[in-house]
Amino acid sequence: MRYHLNLMLAVLLAFSLNSSQALDFSWSGYGSIGYVRSDQPYSYQRVITDRGTFARDSLFGVQLDAKFNAHWSATVQAQISPADDDDNRWIPKLSWAFLSWRPNDDWLLRLGKLRLPGYLNSENMDVGWTFDYARLPVEVYATSPTVDFTGISISKTWGLVRGDLNLELFWGSADSVWRYFLRDSVPGYLDAGAYFTPIQVEVKGIVLSYREQENLFRFSFYKPSIELLDGQRWIYHIPLVSPFPGIQYYALQPELGLGTEFSTGKSEDFSVVVVGADIGLGYDIRFATEYVRRLVKYAEFGINSNGGYTSLRKRIGKWTSYLYYAWLRSEDNALELNQAINQSSIPAWFPSAPLINALQRTTADIFIAYDQHTWALGTSYALTPTSKLKLEWARTHVGMTSSFVDSPVGGDVSNEDINLFSLSYNFVF
Repeated sequence: MRYHLNLMLAVLLAFSLNSSQALDFSWSGYGSIGYVRSDQPYSYQRVITDRGTFARDSLFGVQLDAKFNAHWSATVQAQISPADDDDNRWIPKLSWAFLSWRPNDDWLLRLGKLRLPGYLNSENMDVGWTFDYARLPVEVYATSPTVDFTGISISKTWGLVRGDLNLELFWGSADSVWRYFLRDSVPGYLDAGAYFTPIQVEVKGIVLSYREQENLFRFSFYKPSIELLDGQRWIYHIPLVSPFPGIQYYALQPELGLGTEFSTGKSEDFSVVVVGADIGLGYDIRFATEYVRRLVKYAEFGINSNGGYTSLRKRIGKWTSYLYYAWLRSEDNALELNQAINQSSIPAWFPSAPLINALQRTTADIFIAYDQHTWALGTSYALTPTSKLKLEWARTHVGMTSSFVDSPVGGDVSNEDINLFSLSYNFVF
């Protein structure tokens, strides 16, 4: 929440002004200039179409680190990147802004705005120079309702005979948005296009990591709770109503529910498990994999899902080539319900048929569901010790549906392939 961030910044400022020792400042920067184009006219991942775009993968950031003494330090990271709540706008934002206290080498406490831990590339996901993929697999790295939070993190490290074991506990909250895209207008109700519903996310969890030289193993479990703002509510169950023999439809609006009781609530609780590993196989070959399991407490939407990726990377001089397979799939009952709603319609002679049929498609568009997998083949080239050039071809197959796709007007996207061609320049300084 914003007041948490303001409080942290006030504490940081007071600490720096009252410090009796000279501050040790250091700064760095990073950026990515990425172009991606698909072979389809509809939008994938919000902005990728056959017209090509720089908006998906481009961003620029700077980081300032201040060390007060051997135990206290602070980090602020600012970034310019595409807005979360607008598909056509770039905004500046604080990615990190936290105060750190390290009483000794084994303990670390951080307070402020932090990156949500748990994934292999959580902390460096915006710094494209640190990994070889043109972009991190969306099937894993877009499964969290927020990538950062404002709160507290406490970690303890144990030095073992071989490697280090780290346990991190975290708690906080974040303001974010839930985006959905309506392919058709609903006369008198909604216009076609993208919508952004503000949400507030409270998150708490635990991360266990084991690092041995360049090998990393990680397990995380966290529980987000998402509250819809602006007076909106989660619909936990979408009722199927029958006003006349042989006539059935799904009622998104209570006034169309024919007296059916709607199960709704202001918040939705999740459980997320992430397991990952990045290990060397010898001969400059590395293997990486991550698996994500999401469970939702109430709603029948397709948030209950399994996803992951498996990759191989091979370095030859300045070149690193890679191949990965990624997937994300909602549970069968959610996918079947999504398809039933999408295909639901009533005869034109029935009163309010155009409105009811339009609302069926709208309900399917709002319904969160995923059934897709991706093969990606690419390479990165180290132009300098601080910059990389990347080239990638990826092929995503959409099965029943995918909420990463904005369905075209009057249609839907299922059993279809999307080819992506990406070129990017990534650097740090």
